[in-house]
Amino acid sequence: MSGVLVSIVAALAALSGSTLTYLFQRRTARDNERFSREQRLWQERVAAYSSFVAAATDFRRSQNDRWHLEREDPQSAPFIAAREESYRLRAQATAAACRVRLVCGDPEIGRHAQRALDIATDVHLGIDENDRATRGAAARQALDEFLTMASTHVNGPRRT
Repeated sequence: MSGVLVSIVAALAALSGSTLTYLFQRRTARDNERFSREQRLWQERVAAYSSFVAAATDFRRSQNDRWHLEREDPQSAPFIAAREESYRLRAQATAAACRVRLVCGDPEIGRHAQRALDIATDVHLGIDENDRATRGAAARQALDEFLTMASTHVNGPRRT
């Protein structure tokens, strides 16, 4: 009888050991999957935020170029090309802002991106050099505010 009891205890110990091993492995796999998903999302956010900043900066620069060339000669080929370039860059910046909104998960960050884009759009409307410069500075400030907000959002994935 003692041998049967020892066999039963050994079988139960093996079964409980296997069960615990399975549970720990399943938990570890789930944690690894969650971490990988969070890391991919973090990388996607960093890429989206960086792309938006680059696109918005290029767009703002094009708005300045457009303003200067319009003052020189609003009928000239360089002005018309600059205006077309500003439209193209506006489309790129808008697409980048949409990507920000898709991956950020925080509506406030999306609003900051849109605000930065809207302010940059008005740079070419300056009535004189001082007004254009003021509008350009406001566009830079709005983009900086976006960066400040976005940077708090991408602290990076961490293992816990």
